[in-house]
Amino acid sequence: MQEKTENRNEQLSLLSFSPLTVAQDVLKRWYLILIAALLIGMAAYVLSDFLYTPAYTTTTTFVVSAKGSSTTVYQNLSAATNLATVFSEVLNSSILRKTILETLGMNAFDGTISATAIAETNLLTLRVTASDPRTAFLVTRAIIENHSVVSYQVLGDTILEVLQDPVVPVAPVNPADPFSAMKKAAFLAAAAMCVLLGMLSCRRDTVRSRQEAEKKLNCQVLGEIQHERKYKTLGALLRRRKTGILITKPTTSFLFTETMRKLRRRVEMQMPKDGQILMITSVMENEGKSTIAVNLALAMAKKSKRVLLMDCDFRKPACYKILECPWRGFGTVDVATGRAEMQDVIVRMKETELYLLLERKGMRGNTEIAGSQGMAELMKEVRKYFDYVIVDTPPMSVASDAELFMELVDASLLVVRQNYVTAEGLNRAVASLNSARSRLLGCVVNNVYSLPQGDGYGYGYGYGRYGRYGRYGKYGKYSEQ
Repeated sequence: MQEKTENRNEQLSLLSFSPLTVAQDVLKRWYLILIAALLIGMAAYVLSDFLYTPAYTTTTTFVVSAKGSSTTVYQNLSAATNLATVFSEVLNSSILRKTILETLGMNAFDGTISATAIAETNLLTLRVTASDPRTAFLVTRAIIENHSVVSYQVLGDTILEVLQDPVVPVAPVNPADPFSAMKKAAFLAAAAMCVLLGMLSCRRDTVRSRQEAEKKLNCQVLGEIQHERKYKTLGALLRRRKTGILITKPTTSFLFTETMRKLRRRVEMQMPKDGQILMITSVMENEGKSTIAVNLALAMAKKSKRVLLMDCDFRKPACYKILECPWRGFGTVDVATGRAEMQDVIVRMKETELYLLLERKGMRGNTEIAGSQGMAELMKEVRKYFDYVIVDTPPMSVASDAELFMELVDASLLVVRQNYVTAEGLNRAVASLNSARSRLLGCVVNNVYSLPQGDGYGYGYGYGRYGRYGRYGKYGKYSEQ
């Protein structure tokens, strides 16, 4: 039993990691990455420039040989090799440094002195590095003049002869390059911020797929709709012209159309007996509920059923944007408040059995309208004339309208955008929908990004220039005009 529980927890852990959604989360917060790169890069530039200390190196070359006229080349090479290992210690000895400082009249020398043997030769290179070019040169000259005082006791019969006299260096060996430090620091800061955002994304308890929704949410999952590009061509991207996501448009993918048909069948199967009114809602804004409401209504109307699409999102109505309907000046609010007659406001889409009761402008005090007697009477009235009524309501976290509409509808459908709302928040919404008189049919996971595999359906978000459907007829006689 314990092993099964561990396996299940491991599966959930694996499901919680999705490279595409993690990449999305990171890219969506590009501004944080940019800010980190700019701040750290600028700090590195200033710090590098402030802490920069030039280093000047003076180089001289010695010829190493052993005393005596009978010395061989091999002996000279051996002497140079042996000398290289001990000469640096001699040069940095306190006695020699004290002698050099007394000769130059200096209190201290914070530079470096080193000696290296040139391979396969009896030559020895001396390098003196200091923050001032004149100091480096003078120290080198002082070493040449005074090294014998100390080296005689260590080097014995070895002779050092100057082959190349030192010169005053004209340029530092470490030129200032704050731009390089800035670029490196900015890159590291951006990479660190990406890693941090990726770790935070993995820790978010959201829904990333249908499988996760089935495991994390306390409701039935009716489908999964994958992402579809909003811009179909490069020209559309440059002009920022988004393509309408409607099953009646040729630019919408066939797979998306099939997905909506499957969703329509599942919704019809799950609807309560004699149920007519279905509420579409979500927890947060921008989860795609309006697009699903419009396309679900279109899919139902294609079966020659009389379907009414009601836009009851009085705060931010969007259905008219998706359909690009001409505005007649009256909408759902006008009918509910008695300012207009239903038969004068509802219009019929050409060559379909879809009827529209829409809104255009958001307004305040809409909660009173949602819970008014006029809205209740409107809901009773539409039941008489339509087979199905699809109601698009505001997000549950934005307003209480959805809770009020729960008592007026027969069923509800929750739209869940991938990696958007926490599972805890979604389950609170599910519990609220389940507690109402109406029945929660389930949820649909929306705008899913995934690696290409098998069947994939989807769409994007946003409303641009949508295609027109032609003329609309009046509701009164259910005929086109």
